[in-house]
Amino acid sequence: VMQFVINLRYMLMSCSLSQKIDRSFPLIHRFIMGFGITDEIFGVSVSRKGKLNPYFTYGAMSLAIPAWAMGTMLGVIMGTVLPGNVVSALSVALYGMFIAIIIPPARENKVLAGLVAVSMVASLLFSKLPFVKSISAGTKVIVLTVIIAGIAAVLFPVEEDDTDAA
Repeated sequence: VMQFVINLRYMLMSCSLSQKIDRSFPLIHRFIMGFGITDEIFGVSVSRKGKLNPYFTYGAMSLAIPAWAMGTMLGVIMGTVLPGNVVSALSVALYGMFIAIIIPPARENKVLAGLVAVSMVASLLFSKLPFVKSISAGTKVIVLTVIIAGIAAVLFPVEEDDTDAA
């Protein structure tokens, strides 16, 4: 159940990316793209302007999936070799990666920058308020994502872009 809740973020990412895929592409492309959604592929795909061509995602997948597998292997090996305090310090790199993905688009889009700020404040509140602080971290992320993204979709709908898929 916990793994299911943690991985619900991929459903949210896939729903978000489905809005960027040209409807003329066959359904099989959507399935293959959905299979390859990771945090990194979502980051590069969502920041791409205009419609998303499945072949762009396939290119990203062909690099990211082997790199992810190799990185996992090296992480396991290094995790057993490096001292515990170094391994713990390296975990901060994951947050740095997410910040690197979020900051460039937020600089260009004030609505996105505002949503990032609202998300940070809401996350802080969810960790402090008595009736929600006991909820698991994964569930908090999903709940906040659905609420904030839903409100943003109503208040700031994305205009349909007629540019060709590139």
